[in-house]
Amino acid sequence: MKALQYAQNVADLFALPEGYLHAKQLMDSDTASLDEVADVIMLDPVLTSKLLKLANSAIYNLPYQVESVSKALLILGKTQVYNLILSIGISSACSKIDTSAIDLERFWEQSINAALIARFLAQCCLLKPTDRYYVAGLLHNIGELVVLQNNPVQAQNCQNYTASERPWQVQQRELGFTYADCGAELLHLWQLPDSIVEPIALQHSHNFVQKNKAQLVTYLATRLALANQHPEIYSIKELVDPFVLELLQLSQQDVLRAIDFCNTEGLFILSVLNPRISTIY
Repeated sequence: MKALQYAQNVADLFALPEGYLHAKQLMDSDTASLDEVADVIMLDPVLTSKLLKLANSAIYNLPYQVESVSKALLILGKTQVYNLILSIGISSACSKIDTSAIDLERFWEQSINAALIARFLAQCCLLKPTDRYYVAGLLHNIGELVVLQNNPVQAQNCQNYTASERPWQVQQRELGFTYADCGAELLHLWQLPDSIVEPIALQHSHNFVQKNKAQLVTYLATRLALANQHPEIYSIKELVDPFVLELLQLSQQDVLRAIDFCNTEGLFILSVLNPRISTIY
């Protein structure tokens, strides 16, 4: 099967929660007020709780507590709140599947680390809105769950990457496509914006263009997250083309600061998005 077929097979199972869909519908409307959006979000207590926890995290570094959904919308804006509830909605959708064939802890740690690194790098590069980069990082490897649901044996085999054969190379050999390919197909089926889907689809491309900052940041964030997850296998120097740092005008110090940030905040975000994993710690 091809990447699109894999994504189509799981589209119904990976359904986004109603609370997210209603909130998205209002946020896409030109006439809905912030209060109306807040009212819909507050109908879902889990969504409300997680949204407020994330809004009060060091990701935003606000000088005061955000105590209500209305205040979160007012301070963060509809775009950032939309991206936060998207993250929450997707983690809820993915929680329904049997993940025993893969290392779920590794999957979510790497996804969240890529999200935090992408957001930090976007800030360094003065790219806005930074949450778009956060979501692309978070979803960069969602294709792994798509393949897992279609064929657990293939997903298990794709974990056998080594220093000489990187994860996306194993995926291409085993499947005929990468997790980036089928993940992007699923996100298209979810009707996510191209500004999020395209960097995910292109994360393994070496066709670097300075104006395509989203692809460059996603490429860099996903590789840094992989090196951070597996320091015994990969080094940053091996995985990252220095030309990308040059195009983004980033220094090695920026890279190290981004990794420090994800290591500091990663467990907290993990506890919010996937509490069943965080209980390990």
